Amino acid sequence: MARLIVGWCVALLLALAGPGARAEMVDLRLTQARTVRSNAPAFPAQAAARQTALPELWMRGSGEEGPAWYRTQFSLTAPDVGPLLGLYIERACAQLDVRVNDVLVYTDARAWGQVRGCHIGVLLPLPATLLKAGVNQIDLHLDGQPIERVAVRERAAWLSPIRIAPWADLAPQAQAQNELNAGLALALTVAAAVAGLAALGLAWLSRLPYLGWFAGACLGWAALSVALQLAPPALPGGWVDLLLCAALPPIALAGMMFLLRYCGLALAWLDYALGLQCVVVPLTLVIAVPDRLHGVARPWAYIVLIEIAAVLAVFLHRAWRMSRSDFWVVAAALGVFVAAALAELLLSGVPPVLPAQHALNLAMLVVFGGLGWRLHQLFHNALAQAESTRQSLEQRVQELAAEAVEVERNTGQVAEVRVEEVATKERKRIAADLHDDLGAKLLTIVHTSDNERIATLAREALEEMRLSVRGLTGKPVVLGDSVGDWRSEAMTRLSLGGIELVWNVDDDLLMSERKISARAYVQTTRILREAVSNMIKHSGATQCEISIRLNDNDFEFSIVDNGKGIPMEMDGRLDRGHGMSTMKTRAKQLNGQCLVESGPGFGTAIRLTLPL
Repeated sequence: MARLIVGWCVALLLALAGPGARAEMVDLRLTQARTVRSNAPAFPAQAAARQTALPELWMRGSGEEGPAWYRTQFSLTAPDVGPLLGLYIERACAQLDVRVNDVLVYTDARAWGQVRGCHIGVLLPLPATLLKAGVNQIDLHLDGQPIERVAVRERAAWLSPIRIAPWADLAPQAQAQNELNAGLALALTVAAAVAGLAALGLAWLSRLPYLGWFAGACLGWAALSVALQLAPPALPGGWVDLLLCAALPPIALAGMMFLLRYCGLALAWLDYALGLQCVVVPLTLVIAVPDRLHGVARPWAYIVLIEIAAVLAVFLHRAWRMSRSDFWVVAAALGVFVAAALAELLLSGVPPVLPAQHALNLAMLVVFGGLGWRLHQLFHNALAQAESTRQSLEQRVQELAAEAVEVERNTGQVAEVRVEEVATKERKRIAADLHDDLGAKLLTIVHTSDNERIATLAREALEEMRLSVRGLTGKPVVLGDSVGDWRSEAMTRLSLGGIELVWNVDDDLLMSERKISARAYVQTTRILREAVSNMIKHSGATQCEISIRLNDNDFEFSIVDNGKGIPMEMDGRLDRGHGMSTMKTRAKQLNGQCLVESGPGFGTAIRLTLPL
């Protein structure tokens, strides 16, 4: 093999360095050859040969089975001048050896599983050192399978016409055709694999079954495409072809299930029938291997094609009614397939323009690309809709949370109002009972008692009861009225005790319309009474100054006398006597404070601070 490559390179360099005189332009298309069925190392010239027209497809019915030699001839007048010639074989789907004037110039020399694609042409240079003036002969040795032993027509042994022309003309054409053939197959494989993997990921994330079927169809087609490109074209026994044929029903099943599930159609009997078909087809192919594989596979292919066409018709019918976007995507893919098939059929006589299998590759590329794009669009729209729904739900949750807080607050307020209403009603009932029952009895004692002490105690009890009733009613009291009541009570009681009252209150406070709660009024009145009582009983004072001030939202009430003050032995124990603890407790109940300042010979000062 190394010797062959070195010889071919030397011949090419010699040809490029040869004379450059212009000669006749050569452009030959060899369509006739003598054929001998033989596996000899060279063309058996003594064997009986038959005349064969190219292109030739091997078929067992015509006796084309086993290795074969093809010999064709062409004439040149002056091979040593003019441009370098080339030999181009567009298609030779078999193991191929090429000899020019009995010199081996090309061989596959493939190991197991390594194969040149059936649609990749063979381009060879024809150096002048290999050619001669007059008749030149080309011997081709092919080893492949007849069509009956292969799954698809394109994998059968095939020899196309041989073209001889200037290398500069053949090289661009061969390169373009080979790139087109290989590029379309590779693009289809990559597109199907990418679409399948993407659909598989989307199926995992979205849990949508039809995406799983689409992933199965795409990945199955990608695997089938790889197998067609890389599998040996003439495997003994045809097991590769059997596997390729057996793979078609599951791929078609996945594609049809995708279309049916995508349009919302599920038929149990059809699912079972298509699943059973995936089992029956391989069994019939096993029976047909190796001699009738193509004859059995072809009807099955037509059946599957009819099934796919029926499912497509159902899908388009439902898509037209339910989703026009899906209808136009699939209709466009079908249109491309039909257009490519018609072009391939019409241009079948012009191989460089549209070689075989391009229609299927191009159409499937459009199908997978179009459906993949549509699924991507649907998934993108679904994500956008999900995000919008999420935001709407979050906003709604916030609104519900705010409503819940509002309802809870309103419920609490209603409960508080209800409790307050009940409490107010109960206080009014108690106040009415006290006023109508106990008040009437106390008033009777005041007016009918002959004992002055009893009458005085009854009068004091009556006043205390009225004060309690006023607190129970819960009605706020105008601050000016409260100040007037406190002045009247302090003046009356202090005058009875022989103590002069100094009233230090602004006139504005007497005219104030601000209100204090009934509870604050009652407790302040009781603190005032307690302080005045202590002053009369214990202080020995001759003068008492009462001051009332408003400081921001605080109400300050101070009572200062000029008495003898609290004795030293009572220091630290003020809360234990003289009602001091009671006054402080009442102030604390109103969130205020009551301070007592005193010293022997300095009098006593009681300062009450309450919030309004």
